[in-house]
Amino acid sequence: MKNRNVFLDTCLCMAEHLPEAGRFADRWGENLGFEILPMFDLPAYQGALDSCLHIFEGHRVSFHGPVFCAEHSAPKGSPEYEETMRHVNLLLPYIKHLHGEHFVMHLNNCRVIPEKKDEMLRNALASHAELCEILDRYSCPVCVENTGTALQENILLDQQEFTDLCRSEHFNVLVDIGHANANGWDIPKLIRDLKGQITAYHLHNNDGVHDQHNRVHDGTIDYLKILKVIREETPDAKKILEYTRPVLLGDWINEDIEELLRES
Repeated sequence: MKNRNVFLDTCLCMAEHLPEAGRFADRWGENLGFEILPMFDLPAYQGALDSCLHIFEGHRVSFHGPVFCAEHSAPKGSPEYEETMRHVNLLLPYIKHLHGEHFVMHLNNCRVIPEKKDEMLRNALASHAELCEILDRYSCPVCVENTGTALQENILLDQQEFTDLCRSEHFNVLVDIGHANANGWDIPKLIRDLKGQITAYHLHNNDGVHDQHNRVHDGTIDYLKILKVIREETPDAKKILEYTRPVLLGDWINEDIEELLRES
């Protein structure tokens, strides 16, 4: 079986469970890639990552930018900006060592106050430009992800705004299917509108409101329909299973990986 652009995000493993990624690496070999989500805010994380580097060597690897303790919509020079860049700089040696294929950026993580939206977006765009300059040294493109949910009041851009911005700025894009579903976005339209720019997808399901990161068939998204659109419009894009709860670390993950490989 050839590599089919299927990845597993390590957010499933947190820090204490990071060695569990080795089970999937052994099972699928070069057919499975990994997206590493750094959690340097956890005291045990960096040591756990160092001890698990051998698991990821020889596999395709991408990197999710820092989320916890990170805020790209904060102004340069602010404590939030400095902490964000500290986490980015901690990640750079791993991007270099594992030849990171892309870096996922959230334009924001925090609650959006309407009167500050334009300022937040300007800050995020400046941060994006800075990240691109840094990561270009590692041949690791930055991919902008659609983030936030209405429930959490942290949506910086609605579907049309996100699409228009990605087009006007010529962004590389990562489409998070679960976030789009939780916000009632038209996912097939989003894919078709941005198909020339989509590098990857985060795949998970939910109830259409909460960002639950359930397994692909556990929720209101018709994944067979979505996978058909992905296959037709963006056949070379990476498909990244992004489950966040260690309780999902059972062998049934192999069923989801196998299905994605088969559907690719």
